[in-house]
Amino acid sequence: MWFDFVHGKEKVKFMFNNELSLDDSELENILFYDLSKIRLCFNTKHVPKSIPDKWRNIEFNGLSISLIIIGIIQLDLRGERVGFTCSPQFYSGDNKVILSIENGNKFNLSCTADAIIIDSIEPYLDQRWK
Repeated sequence: MWFDFVHGKEKVKFMFNNELSLDDSELENILFYDLSKIRLCFNTKHVPKSIPDKWRNIEFNGLSISLIIIGIIQLDLRGERVGFTCSPQFYSGDNKVILSIENGNKFNLSCTADAIIIDSIEPYLDQRWK
């Protein structure tokens, strides 16, 4: 699973019983900040069967997941825009983590960094998915 490569995977195990997919998620935004950090936000329709009790009274049909990439070693970014569906790929080796996102010839991101952190996972209501 993708979260095996990131810090904060305990959050996924505790909140969602190790069931959280980024496959076919929408890349909502990218923010490059603070010299060497990137925040990526994804929206996904894949809601796990197990959810936190505090969400039981909230209307939602997806999840908003924010990741922060820290200690960027190499970044290659080429593209037109965000707002497309993708299945991010995660790899690791030599104490580094690599994230790759592709949308055909329209968008490509490849980032090698020291770490990727799960910043937040929030319930999300998308009118398009009703």
